Amino acid sequence: MAKDKFDEFYENLDREYGKSNTDKNVEYVMSLIKQRLQPDGKVDDNIPIPSLESVAEVMVIMTERPNLTFEQFCEKDRSHKRVIEYLFIRAKNHYDEVEGLIKQLLGKSFKGLTPKIVLAFLRMWRQMNKESRPTSFLKLILFPERAKEIIDTLHFMIDGEVGKGAATVMFVARDEGLISSCKYENIKDEFLSIHQKAYNKELAQLDRGDRETFFRPIRTLLRSRIGYTKHDDGRIEFVKTSMSPKNMLYQFFRWLWSFV
Repeated sequence: MAKDKFDEFYENLDREYGKSNTDKNVEYVMSLIKQRLQPDGKVDDNIPIPSLESVAEVMVIMTERPNLTFEQFCEKDRSHKRVIEYLFIRAKNHYDEVEGLIKQLLGKSFKGLTPKIVLAFLRMWRQMNKESRPTSFLKLILFPERAKEIIDTLHFMIDGEVGKGAATVMFVARDEGLISSCKYENIKDEFLSIHQKAYNKELAQLDRGDRETFFRPIRTLLRSRIGYTKHDDGRIEFVKTSMSPKNMLYQFFRWLWSFV
């Protein structure tokens, strides 16, 4: 069953979006995760620590030959495949361990490697392994292929609001059909500024009476910033764009959570 769902996930992405090298690299890491899926649905992250020399080689290749995909240079050297597995799979539950290995390279000397390359790689790695993992709020988004735009816009509009402003934005987002719920317990992990009592009090009042005049500017901002129109029959039509690497990661996390 897992195999079928994973294959379907890839096919849907390939059918709708072109593939950049970044897309291919994300897809390759997904395929490595797939290979390590155990019958209980957990990922085997018992990956041996690669040599510092192999990690340095991967960093240099990624910097000097960005036209090569992960899969292309891993096929030529299996030690490089182990590096990718260690950096992007082992790191999920052993973040400090992997980060420590990368930092060791700052004081080492390998062909083509400079401190600047190590620091640039470290920033990229941190973003992929820590900042890119979404909260469970992602499950509420009804258009996962636009998750980044929707989440970024909601954060922009809420911008530290604790009660009334936040409740109004989330209420309209649900009414627009962008998210399936605006209950506090479902959004609290993503929007940390929101105060439960103030938010719930305002949310309860929004269901009473006609406030469309009040909601209209919020609808307009949601539509213009995210990039969509809403037809009279309720259909939402997005401006045609290619899928960003972050949206592809969001798609992957939604797929992964479907097994939970």
